[in-house]
Amino acid sequence: MDNEKLRALERLVRTLPDEEAKRVVKLFEEGKETGYPTVDRPWEYFYRNIEKKDTFLNTTPYQGLVIGNKDHPEESAIGYFYADISFGELLKNIDVVANSLEEYGVKKGSFVTLCSTTNPEVIYTFYALSKIGAVANVIAPFYTPEEFMARVQECESKNIIMVDKFMPKFKDVLNKEKQKNIIVLPMMNSSLLRFVSKQYRADGKTNEVGWNRFIRDGAHRDDALVDPYESEKPQAMVYSSGSTGPSKGILLSVDSFQKLINAYGNSGFDTSRLQKVYQNIPPWHSTGLSLGINFPLSFGVKVYTDPRFDTTVFVKNVMKFKPEYILTNTTMYQGFTYEENLRRMKNKSLEFLKYPVEGGEPLTQKDISNIEGVFRSHGSTSHLLNGYGQCECGATVTTDITSHKFSNDASGIPLPDITTIGIFDDNHCELKYGRRGNIYVKTEIGMIEYFKKPKETEEFFYIDSNGDRWSQTGDIGYICKDGSLVVLGRKSDFSEIDGKRFYNFDVERAILQLTTVKLCEVQTHPNDNNKLVAHIVWENDIKNLLKKNPEKVYDYLLEVQDVVMKKMGFKEAVPVSFCIRDSFPSAYSGKRDIKFIKNNVDGIIELELSKQKIKVK
Repeated sequence: MDNEKLRALERLVRTLPDEEAKRVVKLFEEGKETGYPTVDRPWEYFYRNIEKKDTFLNTTPYQGLVIGNKDHPEESAIGYFYADISFGELLKNIDVVANSLEEYGVKKGSFVTLCSTTNPEVIYTFYALSKIGAVANVIAPFYTPEEFMARVQECESKNIIMVDKFMPKFKDVLNKEKQKNIIVLPMMNSSLLRFVSKQYRADGKTNEVGWNRFIRDGAHRDDALVDPYESEKPQAMVYSSGSTGPSKGILLSVDSFQKLINAYGNSGFDTSRLQKVYQNIPPWHSTGLSLGINFPLSFGVKVYTDPRFDTTVFVKNVMKFKPEYILTNTTMYQGFTYEENLRRMKNKSLEFLKYPVEGGEPLTQKDISNIEGVFRSHGSTSHLLNGYGQCECGATVTTDITSHKFSNDASGIPLPDITTIGIFDDNHCELKYGRRGNIYVKTEIGMIEYFKKPKETEEFFYIDSNGDRWSQTGDIGYICKDGSLVVLGRKSDFSEIDGKRFYNFDVERAILQLTTVKLCEVQTHPNDNNKLVAHIVWENDIKNLLKKNPEKVYDYLLEVQDVVMKKMGFKEAVPVSFCIRDSFPSAYSGKRDIKFIKNNVDGIIELELSKQKIKVK
């Protein structure tokens, strides 16, 4: 990677004043740290002793799966509601689905829409599309029927595979599309529970086709030919959260998947066969496709999947399946600390757990300490593994690694060989360690484009003086001297009160220093942009105390104001309005529903800085 360092140096010195440029070049020539992360690349230190293998480079997901598992047909690949599917069965079922897809007119480059939770048939279909060179258009079920169809029409998808649980919502609009095939997939099709669970039956008078009929229709065909690897060939499309405007299709290539898992294999994670992962990230998130399905299966790691986001179910499944890996939403891990689950885990071991990976909402220091305390008390030495990613950047930008514990504020380091991170100012000039600015990402696994949106695609990328393409993430953060990235928040997350502009996430971080606060969201008032509102979820013990002594809320809110004033240093950033909540709702994207939180301020508490009283509106 010396060439990468030299290229970074050449780009950097073009933007620096003469004296600083001379200083940096001198340090570089002496082999010393320059102070600029893209030149120093401190994250490479952590990968220096790892033997590298390039098993999955220049392959498609289907080819990689075959390479990794063709010699292990009897080993177990998927566990799903009492079903146990071997790698031999997995590969056979992929071939069967590929034949049926071709029978239904799917060709290389065709888009096939998937709207389903993760189940075995979704896994078969993802790899079958890869086999024939088609593209998985994966859409979440949370859109309105009209929004859903707009995404289907945009990519001219003629085949829609939808799990039966979602059909009632979309049936009317789907049945109007007479030229499209609507393939209805029973959620429990691969499980014995299919005999007892209520199923939606495909309406034979419409364009609906049951999954099993779909499979039978392709049974007479010869096996589909394997489409060869091509660099940057489209593999899947997922969708942006829509937090900064209308949701956009994010087109990912075969390299987005294969270079990612190859890099994970060279990062120090134990990827040996016969391990297990428990995951419930849905496939409409790129993390669900990349890390929840393709990563473990390609290495011969068994995938247990369950779509239910329920902490009790989660803990039960972990204790039942004993996975070495867990990949799930952050809040699921809090289930380990709940009293009912602690009783269920009494005298049971978590020694099997090596890699508990979490993502989504941030955890407080208290949460992390409590969860890892449960791990320790039940025999696991693991710490929670965090990371940072965007679908546009191929799911993973940085990740915690197994050989080093970074600070709880950090989100790990870039994976080896594929990603570089840098912090830049608004003029695209790189900043030194510890300086906050715009997070830019140069990666080999990023998206091809925002689908059919050239203007938005051009705006997302920055082309530097070397001709290298950087993703402008829209996030603010800084890089520590060990190369780890601290993500502070969205650049658009600011308020302006009495002419003073500041980031809301800075106020939130100040408030979250308090052990009394579990979650916090700071936004301007929906009807008054000059008024700052702090939406707060108390820790459970404080919540219970305030139920018995509601008048004490005054003392805790004064403490919030005091800590913000000390941290921020100016009164404009101190909230004078508060909404006390039991929890924060999630948006369709799975992220916190900021719009709902901001626009719902019932029971707002006004606490003026200059007066020792509380007024409730």
